[in-house]
Amino acid sequence: MNKSKNYFLLAILIVSSFLSFAEDSSLNTENCVASKWTEAGQPISIEQKFGAGSMAVTRCLKKTSDVKVVFQVNRACKSNPCKATDPKPYAIGNIQNQIKDYSITHGMKKDDYRIAVVVHSGGWKLVLNDGTRNKFKDAVVNLLKNPSVKMYFCQNTAHNKGVKIGDMIDGIGFVTAGVSALSDFQESGYQPIHP
Repeated sequence: MNKSKNYFLLAILIVSSFLSFAEDSSLNTENCVASKWTEAGQPISIEQKFGAGSMAVTRCLKKTSDVKVVFQVNRACKSNPCKATDPKPYAIGNIQNQIKDYSITHGMKKDDYRIAVVVHSGGWKLVLNDGTRNKFKDAVVNLLKNPSVKMYFCQNTAHNKGVKIGDMIDGIGFVTAGVSALSDFQESGYQPIHP
């Protein structure tokens, strides 16, 4: 009998936790307009992907216009130091995922968000227009095709590594110092992200 009572209390706890999520106004579930998930090339809902009731406990973005974020990129690869087997650059995948979430899940247009990327320190090779030294050049070039994304390179790092503007991928600008720029972007209303 005691075991049955414990199961009953556990069930009540689970249901009440679910209901408290469902009544949570900070979830902004109405701001999710579609799911970015697919199976066999076909779109599927959040419920299909994560199970019944998952949409009711999914927190969607509260702000879906005039969104400003700044990414700090101070590494070139996910592993440190870079390994020959690193398949993806550091942070670029995070930025691409954020853009996909903005555009698909929340229905945001390119005018609804601005993403600044400040590259400094160990991330310096990501700005190079040399595919031999920057094995992630194509990923950076593709990211910069989005007009809502601006990338800036720290002049202190450029000085230390001997990088001139002619060595850089077209479309990348400079900041005088990466860390100073990060705080300035924050002061200008950009939310900081350090992947």
